[in-house]
Amino acid sequence: TCTNACGVWMIAALKEQGAALEEQLLEILNTIYHHMPVLRQKEESFQFILEAISQITSFHTDAVVANILQKPLPFDSHPRDTKTLWKALAENPASSGKLLRALIDKLEKGLEDDIATMDAISVACAMHEVVSTGTPVSGLYPELFTLLLKLVSCTLGQNMPTAALNWRRRVIKQGELQQVADPCRLSTMTLKCVQAQAMREGLAKESDEGDNLWSLLSSPGTHHIGVCALARSMAVWQHGVILDIMDHLLVSLTSSSENHRITGTAFFSELMKEPILWKHGNLRDVLILMDQSAWDSNATLRQMAIRGLGNTALGAPHKVKKHKQIMLESIIRGLYHLARTEVVCESLKALKKILELLTDRDVSFYFKEIVLQTRTFFEDEQDDVRLTAICLFENLASLTGRRWKMFFAEEIKKSMISFLLHLWDPNPKIGAACRDVLIICIPFLGLQELYGILDHLLDGQDLPRARDFYRQFCVKLAKKNQEILWILHTHSFTFFNSNWEMIRSAAVKLTDAIVLNLTSQYVELLDKEQLTTRLQALRQDPCISVQRAAEASLQNLLRRCKEISIPL
Repeated sequence: TCTNACGVWMIAALKEQGAALEEQLLEILNTIYHHMPVLRQKEESFQFILEAISQITSFHTDAVVANILQKPLPFDSHPRDTKTLWKALAENPASSGKLLRALIDKLEKGLEDDIATMDAISVACAMHEVVSTGTPVSGLYPELFTLLLKLVSCTLGQNMPTAALNWRRRVIKQGELQQVADPCRLSTMTLKCVQAQAMREGLAKESDEGDNLWSLLSSPGTHHIGVCALARSMAVWQHGVILDIMDHLLVSLTSSSENHRITGTAFFSELMKEPILWKHGNLRDVLILMDQSAWDSNATLRQMAIRGLGNTALGAPHKVKKHKQIMLESIIRGLYHLARTEVVCESLKALKKILELLTDRDVSFYFKEIVLQTRTFFEDEQDDVRLTAICLFENLASLTGRRWKMFFAEEIKKSMISFLLHLWDPNPKIGAACRDVLIICIPFLGLQELYGILDHLLDGQDLPRARDFYRQFCVKLAKKNQEILWILHTHSFTFFNSNWEMIRSAAVKLTDAIVLNLTSQYVELLDKEQLTTRLQALRQDPCISVQRAAEASLQNLLRRCKEISIPL
């Protein structure tokens, strides 16, 4: 047919003379775009037009890409011709080779000064259409990945520029506007598409967060968590790929954009645990920048930097020994960030990892401060904080040396009440940690006789009754050291007001066991009026277990006082 003949001649002419069309390029493209809605009705003609644009692109890639990027975004549902153009260029061998490279160059320009322009969003949308056709990304993946991650970071929590929205209202239906007005969502969709292609090519692996990764990544409150999950999805066996990504991403740690610094720090914090990357990568430079960020005013940035410092213990233990002073000072500082428990928890975890590699002489200067700060988190409302603090305290027992042995023994006396009560913590992991720390700490007090009770009562699957355990424990303790029994009593009142009913109940039962085993001399020292008042108040507790424990304790207190002829 004539249509076929014209199409064949046009393609042939473009293959031969396409390079000479530079001056007429814009006019030719505008003519094609103008007639596309009509040509779309005739499939055969339409395919020739797409082939023609692909041929022109093979000679004038940058110009054609720049021209199409001025069209409505490919993710918009209305301008389907734009999506069709990108897909056609990606699928045609004549144009696909240079296309992704040209888009990467455009995206890099659109992210200058660490600010995402509207052009950068357009490029990301175009990339989505190109990569979704199956275009290989292997040769360009490190650069493509880091640029898109930067775009996600720079658009985090942002809305479309006002001028763009005003224009888009003319081409988007009212119901669709809300869906497309989030540039971070568009950026994240493109990065997801690239990661899927990278997995098909063996350059990455499935995230441990699954599809939830992308929701985490695009939300300002969880972005850093998503970045960490994304970093863990890197294929460590692809050394060259990850090392290239690290080189491209290093500048993010000193970016003028706070969001981009958080993104880079979070990503590197996970890589710090990989020995192979320490061997071949730039993580020595990253360590210094991490230490600086650990003092930043932004809590999330501090948290991620401290995580990176802690993970250094896994990836490069020798670096911990070499840089112990600056690392300890930065991490300990995080224990004072009381307004943000995530920073505190990260600091506790990092200390636990690092202290396992150090000796008592390495830690001696900081030991007292670490112990005192760690103790303040035994009653934290966050399970993770409580658990990590108790485990860290256990580790500290091996670092006392001769200098701090007596000091640590005194701190154990003050802390024992927490360990005993939290054996019945609502979180069973914390209960198990308390048992372990008691076994480690008992020798500091010369109470090895208590081992049998801990082993006998806590080795089984089920916890014993709290009342039975405390009574047996206090009987043994009373015979060995009445002073410690008294110290337990003086610290117990605080726990009568605990937010956890199990702890309130345990505190009353422990108090009951203490009163029954104190000598007459110590019973006379009891503030019986205060103790009676508190126990009577607990008889009105919402928890029946607490009510019953308080009633039983009151009766035993009365009987104990009568035994030694003390008026109540």
